[in-house]
Amino acid sequence: MPLGAITTESLPLIINTEEYPPFNYSDEHGQIIGSATLLLRNALRQADIEAYFRLLPWARAYTEARFRENHCVYSTTRTPEREALFHWVGPLAVNDWAAFSLAERGLSIASLSGLHAWRVGSFREDAVGDYVASRGINVLLAPSERENIARLEAGLLDVIVTGKATGEFMAQEQDIALAHLFTFYRAPLYLACHPSVSERLLARLQTQLDALHRDMREESL
Repeated sequence: MPLGAITTESLPLIINTEEYPPFNYSDEHGQIIGSATLLLRNALRQADIEAYFRLLPWARAYTEARFRENHCVYSTTRTPEREALFHWVGPLAVNDWAAFSLAERGLSIASLSGLHAWRVGSFREDAVGDYVASRGINVLLAPSERENIARLEAGLLDVIVTGKATGEFMAQEQDIALAHLFTFYRAPLYLACHPSVSERLLARLQTQLDALHRDMREESL
């Protein structure tokens, strides 16, 4: 390698994320926080890896990690369709997928098969919505998760499918009474990185993440 050449391992990682509380979201000061963010920042620090975090609409955050060198995205569901597209580090959290409606509607739906007659909302490039659509259900896509809550409240949707913790967090945040209809899947969430990102660097990050998980398990005993 020529003297002074720059490798991707020597550059800061560009880490994209979205508004997906409680795992990753911005606080009132514009700082990116959340349970997955805190865990990832701690692992990066302990692995001595420099990273720059950005909050973007999910479709853009995901697409940039998919096609731009040295970019990563979280919190990302590790699906078979996505497996070969990225290098993976995690899990950062576990996400239960659930269906919600406005509590005042009094809907009684117990499974995905019961959603065919209703207007179901998700957002672009979201694994939850993709999974539901793969079951033959027509899913209406919004740019963001919070917009789906607004559409639900406005009567433009009957049901939203999202992470259970996320739905409950946003309902409390916006003072909206949601009814949890059912939970239909449990998915670990990961950091997904463009293949250009050094596997050696990510292995170092994974080691520190595993150590943090061990510490948390021991503290809970």
